[in-house]
Amino acid sequence: RLRIDRSLRAFVRSGVRLLLYFVVVLIVADSLGIPVTSLIAMLSVVGLALSLAVQGALANLAGGVLLLTTKPFAVGDWILVGDVEGEVIDINFRSIKIRSLDKTVSVITNSKVCSSIIVNCAMRSTRPYKFTLGVTYNTSRAKLEQLMADLTAMLEASPYVEKGSTLVRLTSFGDSSINLLVSAYLLTNQAGTFLQMQNDLNLNVMDVMQKNNVDFAFPSTTVYLSK
Repeated sequence: RLRIDRSLRAFVRSGVRLLLYFVVVLIVADSLGIPVTSLIAMLSVVGLALSLAVQGALANLAGGVLLLTTKPFAVGDWILVGDVEGEVIDINFRSIKIRSLDKTVSVITNSKVCSSIIVNCAMRSTRPYKFTLGVTYNTSRAKLEQLMADLTAMLEASPYVEKGSTLVRLTSFGDSSINLLVSAYLLTNQAGTFLQMQNDLNLNVMDVMQKNNVDFAFPSTTVYLSK
C-alpha cells in the first residue's frame, strides 16, 4: 500500500487514542468529584494557549490531513509545486519531500504546499514538445515549405508522438531569423523518458535541416561603414 495511506491510518489511530484518553480523564475526574465542566473549561483554555504557541505546526498538521485525505498526489508521482519540480519521496504531517532530476531533495511544509498551485505530471498521459526553430533569412519560400512539410512528416511518423498533435508553422520574423513553431505531444508522463524522446527528436530535426540544406540562424549584427 502507498505510504500516504499508512500515514493516514496512523493519524486516525493517534486521534482515536487521544480521544479515549480524554474520555477516561473525564470519567476519573467525575468519579473523584471534580466538576467535569470546570475541567473541560480549563482544558479549553490550555488548548487555546497551546494552539496560539504552535500555530505554524498546526497549520502544517491541517495541511497534512488535507493532503492525505484529498490525495492530490502520492509517493512516486512527479509534481510541480511553485518553482520546485521532482518526484515525491515522502509525505508526512509536517512536510513533503521532493527529489529533483539532479537528485536534490527539497522539503516543503504542508501549509505552503496547500497554498501553492500543484501540478501533478503523473496524471497526464502526454508531455508537450514545443520550441521555436530559427532559420536564416536567405532561405527561400520553397525551402521553407519543404522544411515544414518534412518536419511534420518526421514527427507524425515517430512512435513517440501522439498522432494528429503535430504543428509546424511560420510564426514570426525575428531580428536575425525566420521563426518556425514546432509543437507536438509525446506519449509519456515520465520526465526521464521525455528527455530521451526529446533528445532523439532534436537529433532528427537536425537531420531534416541538413537534408533540406537549411541553416540554423544565430544572433548577428550588420555594421555599415561610410567614408
